Amino acid sequence: MLAANFEIINKRRSDPVGLTDIKDFELRQDGEIDAQEILINPRISLYALDFENSQAVFVEAGSPAELAQAPFYYQAQYEGAVRVITLSLESVIQLAQSVQVEDGKLIFIHSTGRSGSTLASKIFAQVPGVINMSEPDALTEVVIARFMKPEMHDMFRMLLDACIRLLCKEPASTAWVIKGRSWVIELGDWLHQLYPQAKTLYLYRDAESWVKSTLGAFVSDVERTSEDWRREENEVRGWMKLLVPSIARYDLGQHLNATGLLALMWLDNMERYMQLHESSVEMLAIQYPNWKLEPRRTAVSMLEYCDCCPEDLTAIEEVLTKDSQAGSAISQEAVKKKNAPAQYFDATELNRHLQNHAYIKTTGFEVQNTLKLQ
Repeated sequence: MLAANFEIINKRRSDPVGLTDIKDFELRQDGEIDAQEILINPRISLYALDFENSQAVFVEAGSPAELAQAPFYYQAQYEGAVRVITLSLESVIQLAQSVQVEDGKLIFIHSTGRSGSTLASKIFAQVPGVINMSEPDALTEVVIARFMKPEMHDMFRMLLDACIRLLCKEPASTAWVIKGRSWVIELGDWLHQLYPQAKTLYLYRDAESWVKSTLGAFVSDVERTSEDWRREENEVRGWMKLLVPSIARYDLGQHLNATGLLALMWLDNMERYMQLHESSVEMLAIQYPNWKLEPRRTAVSMLEYCDCCPEDLTAIEEVLTKDSQAGSAISQEAVKKKNAPAQYFDATELNRHLQNHAYIKTTGFEVQNTLKLQ
């Protein structure tokens, strides 16, 4: 089995938090390699799924230990990439079958985003024997594929399994921890079917503070005209509809401001948790205020739930004092510089979407199995 090998001529990723794509690189083909090198070389990792060309994209970048400490796996892969390798999706599924993953050592972190999930991931990265991956983006692309082509669910489910196997190709003596972007919770049923013994966490926060935090992280304070806002709304709806079912269903003729878009995203995420809970997918849910009020106890409770709490908590306590997203485009420092005006938040719009939901009516809605610190 042969894979295509490419030299990177130029890196041209324009959005540091955008979805990964083979187009992030200007490439020149440099022959072929035995696909087994993907499994053997620990510095080769899965970067993206290119459905347009029916291939998976791998990069040779940092070691598993280096990537484990990155706030965002995909960002560290891009920055450290020295070459690109592609392999057909069919061959990827075949290649991955040689990797055995003990699902009792798997830990999945789902979240609404902006809720301490990067911190949770960083905590796990300090545990001896843990291989931590914070937002490998191929999983996000499986979500899009699942929504766009329901007739191919069987194939995408096999591809998801292949992605997890290849992400976990390096042995972990304690656990593999995989934190997806917020939308990856949509794959929670498939992940449970494939790995029923895996431990799963869900991190969330109340709707109002979540929307405000997200606006602060992703909306700049650049002045905009009404035409600018409409153009941005159309652009954002264009890609969010691939990941958020309620946005895909929303009447295109009806205006959705920034708060409205985020309200639907938050509601979909919370509703998906409830659906998974009702279908017996067990998760420990952790609310964001716990990290502010009782960070050490929250960390210990989380680690104990996942059966991987070390005796020495020194490294974990140190992580709790730092910005877990430092060095990224949405670090605390970067968000402060944006200084997004408070008027971007629309309380009336948020409440309208809450009241339209079947059962999530309040900003502080609490899901089942939420951690209670006594």
